[in-house]
Amino acid sequence: MNKKNLRMAGLIVGGVLIWMLLGLFAPAENEFGGRQATKITVLTKNSSATDYRLPIYTKSESEAFSKVEVKSQTSEKIINMHFSDGDFAKKGEIICELDSGQRLANFKRAEIEFNSQTELKKKGLISDSALVSAETNYESAKIELERTKISAPFDGFVEDLAKEGQLLQNGQNCARIISLSPLKIVGNIPEILVSKVEVGQDVEIKFLSGQQYNSKVTFLSRGADSQTKTFRVESELINTDYLIKDGLTGEMIIYTTPVKAHFVPTSAFLLADNGDVALAQVNDGKVKISVVNILRDTKEGAWITGLDDNVRIIVSGQGFVKQGEEVNFLDG
Repeated sequence: MNKKNLRMAGLIVGGVLIWMLLGLFAPAENEFGGRQATKITVLTKNSSATDYRLPIYTKSESEAFSKVEVKSQTSEKIINMHFSDGDFAKKGEIICELDSGQRLANFKRAEIEFNSQTELKKKGLISDSALVSAETNYESAKIELERTKISAPFDGFVEDLAKEGQLLQNGQNCARIISLSPLKIVGNIPEILVSKVEVGQDVEIKFLSGQQYNSKVTFLSRGADSQTKTFRVESELINTDYLIKDGLTGEMIIYTTPVKAHFVPTSAFLLADNGDVALAQVNDGKVKISVVNILRDTKEGAWITGLDDNVRIIVSGQGFVKQGEEVNFLDG
């Protein structure tokens, strides 16, 4: 080995010895109490819970409160139509008048006989059974005569009227009558939301025509539709001016019972250890991670429950902290 190589080896050995000596005499870390761990700084936002009513949206349709086919209970020719299609009829008003014919004569004969038998019974000249028989004939003749005058069963608009001069058979339609006030607004609620809907909750109704109304939930079905697995919900509107027609479509918005909720940016969400959605908070300088329930998610943020009424939420840096860790924070 030449002198040059010997000198190089000596330098290397010397350097190693010096490094070992420095390490041997270096002060132990715990002699100075160790290095202080640096606290993470996070961005936070103070949030106070407010009353929030979750809106539930469903397609809706107006539905006549009553819609009945008014049928004849006898077979006779129509001699007079008292209304035209689209007219408004009040309860008890005659819509179709049939030929009374022999029925009127039978009624008058039965009425005279009944009155006569009543007078004879007062004088004790006939038996009770004879009077009952006369009364039965009279009532039967009266009913048959009344069947020639087909009247409106309730206030409403008449449509699909039969024609004057038409032979109306027993069970055939004289007209259809529709009651439009009050008017039902019906929709369907999915089973995942039905537990949040109650009778009496506020409802906003918007029709495609631009008409808007406020009402209440008046009915919620106890059973789901066998095919759609949705629950029928109804609201009522007083429609005295009859501007809302039967069968109009639109949207029903049901505002649920208020709950205390926070509105937070969705970027602040975390996944808890079990996979649930969570939020990190700063409480007395330490991190607290809480599982939350999302009521409604929007582009601007989300309404959530599961936190105290007043909290300091970590909105930036939450992915770098853990439960119980001390942090510095800045309000955003």
